[in-house]
Amino acid sequence: MTKKHKATEEPIPPPPNKPGQCNFWVKRKRRFCHLKAKQSNQYCGEHLVHQDNLDRKRVPCPFDPSHSVFESELEKHMESKCNSRPPPPRSCFSKNINVTLSQSIEEIKPKTLLSSLDKASLQDIIDKVRRIYTEQLPELQKEVLDHDALKDRLQVVTTGRKHAIQQASLLGHMRKQNLLIPDACFVEFGAGRGELSNYLHKATANGSQGTYVLIDRKKCRGKFDSAIRGEGGIESTVERIWMDIKDLDLSCVDTVKGKPIVALSKHLCGAATDLTLKCLMNYYESQKNSGILGIVIALCCHQVCRYNMYPNQEYLLEIGLTQDEFQLLTSMSSWAICGQMPKEGEEPDEHTLECVEAEDIQQGQTHYSGLSHEEREKIGRQCKRIFDMGRVTYLQKHGFDARLVYYVDKDISLENLALVAVPKKSPLDQSTNP
Repeated sequence: MTKKHKATEEPIPPPPNKPGQCNFWVKRKRRFCHLKAKQSNQYCGEHLVHQDNLDRKRVPCPFDPSHSVFESELEKHMESKCNSRPPPPRSCFSKNINVTLSQSIEEIKPKTLLSSLDKASLQDIIDKVRRIYTEQLPELQKEVLDHDALKDRLQVVTTGRKHAIQQASLLGHMRKQNLLIPDACFVEFGAGRGELSNYLHKATANGSQGTYVLIDRKKCRGKFDSAIRGEGGIESTVERIWMDIKDLDLSCVDTVKGKPIVALSKHLCGAATDLTLKCLMNYYESQKNSGILGIVIALCCHQVCRYNMYPNQEYLLEIGLTQDEFQLLTSMSSWAICGQMPKEGEEPDEHTLECVEAEDIQQGQTHYSGLSHEEREKIGRQCKRIFDMGRVTYLQKHGFDARLVYYVDKDISLENLALVAVPKKSPLDQSTNP
């Protein structure tokens, strides 16, 4: 039985009879606004937009519509008075510096739904994927590693255990490449709360002083920043950059200057990975082919790759993929991770529901492709590997030894591939190996 809704809302009481009382009723708090109103007004400055007899028009602030301003004063308010105005661009902001192809809105083609293709066209693109994968891609190895920095956590966690296993293996691969050195500047892309950098800090010489730059487009609480920074004694440097990677000029970030960079990420979706590689190679070239010790990125979410952001257009031409076919492969790549829900009692994979097309979620009926879930999953993974190999060859052209490795088992994550790269000629003697 559902609860009955009240037939009518509770009536608003008359405002208190006291000087400067704002007449705006705050419904959520069931009281009148506590801010003062001018003697000639019924409402305070925040709520003056509700007053009818104003001699000047009041409009919501474009930066924050929760407050309003006189229209005649809007420009001055936005320039210097509004506390919600965005900060000026940082010196490292350079619009679209890491976008491979500049495209206008008109040039960006909408995605073609796979279900809208006729059977012959769909089969042609599937056959092409199979042919490219079989004839041009090498067999990849699985190498699941570990690191003691996650030992204590793995002994106590239940929920989130899969994340810990992934983080431990990524740190293990960094250790294998001699990248866990205190003198490096660790740059985490798509850092979120900074959890991976926190365990990285523990892994580098038992948590000694270090330098960490955490980059993310979306602002969130830096939950692990204080733990990375440390308390008392010698503190590590932690810098947050809230910026879209497409606009980031790493060479203008003061914190990284004079330090060799180690780039890392655990969850960097599709186009964000491509933008990151472009960002790193732009920096590498600006430093005269030096300055980067290594790159370790867990790859995922190829369904949100974008043709104009993919870093290796030459590779696409070499294997015979057009822009339209590229878009179709991004859609088919979601077949590898979508369509089956976790069994009862299983911890859900973080990528399972990140599908580009709701039509690919298994609903019990026959799929429009006529393929079984197992067949679609195999093709989806082949699409992913085709994109990933283009990333590898992009780094190889810039003088890196780059490879792909399955860093965890498939039952830990459906997105279980990592890109590991180090320069062929290291800019630093990497003798320290915590």
